[in-house]
Amino acid sequence: MDMFGKAAKTAKEVGDTVIHSAKSIGGSIYNATKEQSELASLNIQKSVIEKKLEESYAAIGKRYVAYIEKCDSNVAFDVSDVLEAMKPDLEKLADVKLQIDTKEALIREGNEERARKKAQEEFEATKQKLDKALALDVLTQLEYDIKLEIAQKRYDNHELLRKIEIQLEMGIITKAEYDEKVKSILR
Repeated sequence: MDMFGKAAKTAKEVGDTVIHSAKSIGGSIYNATKEQSELASLNIQKSVIEKKLEESYAAIGKRYVAYIEKCDSNVAFDVSDVLEAMKPDLEKLADVKLQIDTKEALIREGNEERARKKAQEEFEATKQKLDKALALDVLTQLEYDIKLEIAQKRYDNHELLRKIEIQLEMGIITKAEYDEKVKSILR
């Protein structure tokens, strides 16, 4: 079994172990873990192929240096045999890169869907609390309407708020800037 096969097998075994463990935790975590595991496996495959191709590139480089040293203008520089040998790996690499792009898009969509679902659940929980508080006369109708409107804006703008939160986590904006941006959205 070549290095590519061994690496792919190891990645699959690790992925299968992670997937098996995740199944017991729950469906959405299982799916997210499965997708991440498959992505990791694809990235390992990509690395193995790229490493194998580096050997071919080095062979081309060595052959070119030898050609230049001889400086025989009557003989053409020919690496068609190396390029032909590289062709299956280049095709496989292109396929793996496409699979990686597809998997990353699928993971992003899953993350976005989970974020939307979480925002909806938070809105519904807030609305239930507000409904209960209104029914118990803990809030006036005006207070209820204001708080519900803020919760609705938070839900409607969850994607924008999530991006602002990521900016804060990445250190792009300060806590004060974060607070100001959130406040301006929720007004």
